[in-house]
Amino acid sequence: MNDRPRPQPGFTLALTGDLLHTRRLAPFADADEAFAAVVSRLRTADATYGNLELTVAERDDPEAWVWSVTEDWALASEPHVIADIRDLGFDIVGRANNHAMDRGPSGLRTTSRLLEDVGVVHAGAGEDRSQASAPRFLETPRGRVGLVSVTTSPSPRDVAPALDAFAGLAPRPGIHALGLQPVVTLPGETHALLQQLHDRMPDSVGEWMSGEPLNLFRTRFVAGDELAIEYVPDAGERDEILRSLRRSAQQADVTILAVHAHQGDNDPAHPLPYLRALAHDAVAAGADVVAVSGPHVPAPVEIHEGKVILYGLSNFVWSDLGGPLPEYIWRLTRAAAGDHVDPRSMSEADLIEMLGDDAFADPWVFRAAFAEVVFGELGIDEVRVCPVDLGFSRPLTRRGIPRSPDDDVAREICDRFATISSSFGTKLDLADGVATVKLS
Repeated sequence: MNDRPRPQPGFTLALTGDLLHTRRLAPFADADEAFAAVVSRLRTADATYGNLELTVAERDDPEAWVWSVTEDWALASEPHVIADIRDLGFDIVGRANNHAMDRGPSGLRTTSRLLEDVGVVHAGAGEDRSQASAPRFLETPRGRVGLVSVTTSPSPRDVAPALDAFAGLAPRPGIHALGLQPVVTLPGETHALLQQLHDRMPDSVGEWMSGEPLNLFRTRFVAGDELAIEYVPDAGERDEILRSLRRSAQQADVTILAVHAHQGDNDPAHPLPYLRALAHDAVAAGADVVAVSGPHVPAPVEIHEGKVILYGLSNFVWSDLGGPLPEYIWRLTRAAAGDHVDPRSMSEADLIEMLGDDAFADPWVFRAAFAEVVFGELGIDEVRVCPVDLGFSRPLTRRGIPRSPDDDVAREICDRFATISSSFGTKLDLADGVATVKLS
């Protein structure tokens, strides 16, 4: 049997976190040296990956109406954003995330077409599940890169996941999703009270079937000694991911698994057991890099079997400049915050600032990194964690743009990655404003 494919020595893969991108940024590189320094490194890598956490469509496209998502607001950008992403150096992106369907199937298709028009490879979305789950490949002079993209947080969760044709029914376009069953263990008395609640409520509260075990609000509750929460992946869908990774590893020199997950957002420094197990299984199936996105703050770096698991690099582009917000966002915010939330007296910027202060006031949302994974003769030689500052205190028009930070901020970012990664046995050495893991 032939040896597994490998890229040429020195091949460098750059990876970023979330791209919440609503405007043209590439022109800033002409006048902003700190931004230009970051863009230069992305452009000079052999391949650059990011999580494309948005959908694009013309604002008045009648086919691309905004899907109402009660737990979030729509991140819909206009078509020029895709060419800008290419200009910044990105040539391969993941699409499976909780904002890929914000403008429905039409927006999904428009985004796909525009990515293909500018030559950006994308995975994780398609006309059916087979397409959405399949690996996609980027050809570079020094190596072929395969990408499998999946999310555990589809939105809207009932209709965003792609489906294959079945029993004569047409397929459904959407994204590649891994189903998780939340299982909550409750002490006996609490479980008994919840059972009483269950028995007094109709089936419409979100359960599929009545009876044992207790299912309520799309969550399974079991009795036990103490409170515990776990997430159980759908076994068949998990196996499908691993099969796609094996296909990629057989046909590419470098394979990436991109996972977008919001479970565990309250404590990203300690990835949940299901996510660690999935990452380790992905490595066994052939992934060289597992890139997790979703937590909007830094998360650990793990080296497993000589491969790299990035549990979260935080945000890379965070733009609060966008178009009009749909009516339901105003209505839901008014119900939660009061009658002063009124589109007749408030601007979109006022509302976004209110929502941001409620959910994203942590300065660490605006401190992040991108990674450079460098390959040698036998595999990965080193991983460089390169800090970026998105400018928490900058004016709105300059905030959310990744810049090379000053020395003190760079040290703080690198120290945070080093601290939260140490429990995984990962040693990050800081030099010249970059934290490096040596594998060779």
